[in-house]
Amino acid sequence: MSAMNEDPYTRYWRFHTPDPDIAPREQVPMLAEEQAWAYERARGQRFDWLTVLMAPLCLGAVLPFLVFLTGLWLLSATFMPTLAVDRIVGNTFGWQVLVTLIVIVAWGLRNYLRDRRDPVIRYWAAMPGQGVVELERHRLVAGTCLWVSDFDPDCNTLTQWKDGEWSSTQSSGVSQWIVATTAAGHWLVLREEYAGNFTYNRVGRMPALDKQLHPAQNLAVAFAPRTNVMLGRRFDGEPIPLTRTTYWLSADEHKRLTELAHHWHFSPPDRYGVINPQDAAWVQRLVDKAQASAEPARSPHQALSIQQGCS
Repeated sequence: MSAMNEDPYTRYWRFHTPDPDIAPREQVPMLAEEQAWAYERARGQRFDWLTVLMAPLCLGAVLPFLVFLTGLWLLSATFMPTLAVDRIVGNTFGWQVLVTLIVIVAWGLRNYLRDRRDPVIRYWAAMPGQGVVELERHRLVAGTCLWVSDFDPDCNTLTQWKDGEWSSTQSSGVSQWIVATTAAGHWLVLREEYAGNFTYNRVGRMPALDKQLHPAQNLAVAFAPRTNVMLGRRFDGEPIPLTRTTYWLSADEHKRLTELAHHWHFSPPDRYGVINPQDAAWVQRLVDKAQASAEPARSPHQALSIQQGCS
């Protein structure tokens, strides 16, 4: 089954499963934020008694009786019309209870052994404590800033790592997308979400300039080892030249760029944030379209000084 045809549950577990097809990457110690994200990601793959026991308790308690009753009904309807179904059900009640208990225990034990031995659950139980991430490095040359306003009422909380602890705030639905060129000749897409008051309009409210993401030249993306689960970004060097635009992506453009950027649920040979060559022309057209609304390129310090002078 191809990744495109997988159901969301299967795709989610495949994405969190260590993949031998991922090329070897540089391994380094985790930063505190990366380790915090590792524990956060691991919460979705941990052993859970509710998952183990829910099906056996909910279904195992009724399935044996339903199967037994259905069998009696079929037997009565096809071969033995005079079969006393009610009397048989009453006389075998004790056996039904025993069989039901056996089914519940066996089903629960099977789920317990399956989850305790599951390599994905065992991987995520151990990985955060090992304190190691894999880095994929890029050298950024220049970038163009795009914007998206896409508030999701079902996922409206923004979790951020601030001052050494988690902070949950209201998501504004506004995100900054930076489409950058790299020294290797690729397009690379970065995304940053912002807290604040939300709107359902296509055009939202940009955050203050000093709150916006301005990448540096050297980018290292940190991953959980042997997976494409991103745990953090490390920037180093001088800020790249950034063309700031007031361009807000349409719903179709946002959907397409999300698919091409490979930020979530992708597999080799796709790489995090890197646009594949066959999609580069579409990204170039989008950037050209956005740059029609661009501000003159300035360094972050120049732009902030101008903003303060106008206030």
